[in-house]
Amino acid sequence: MDIWKAGPEVIKQMQGLIGQYHPHLALVEDEIGIVFREKASEVAGVIILGKTKKAPPLLAILTDKQFNYRFIIELGADEWQGLSLQQQNALLDHHLCAMVVEEDANTGNIKCQLRPPDFIGYKEEVQRHGMWRPMDDETLSIVEQMFAKKDAKPKKRAAKASDLDDVLDDLDAN
Repeated sequence: MDIWKAGPEVIKQMQGLIGQYHPHLALVEDEIGIVFREKASEVAGVIILGKTKKAPPLLAILTDKQFNYRFIIELGADEWQGLSLQQQNALLDHHLCAMVVEEDANTGNIKCQLRPPDFIGYKEEVQRHGMWRPMDDETLSIVEQMFAKKDAKPKKRAAKASDLDDVLDDLDAN
């Protein structure tokens, strides 16, 4: 399976997103590599549009330190080509959201990490148990909106996770 480095147009898309939404990544903007894999991977019938990885330190040694990558975004070229520009930007933004960069004020050293998504779960799990995972109010509100029916009247956001059970029960009743 072929793998290749993304062209300048994709790098410009990423840089625009960093400028607009991710100023904390400006320190490492040139150290984020984007590569395309000929075909997106698939897990249990679900297409994985891309993956975000921390670049292994070994990469700097193998390239004679020509490229000091800190992160690598791997995208499925076959799926990327079918996305609109808006969807491509959303996908790149998703991967940039995973990147955490912190500069030590005393030493100037840069620490890079990947963070997990703010929410994860399955709709069946939420239907059976409600929003049982701890999360902040803003994330809870977004997750509730994801499960709201399109034609349902907007409901007041549940004040706490246990109240989401009532919202889901109301949706099931409709």
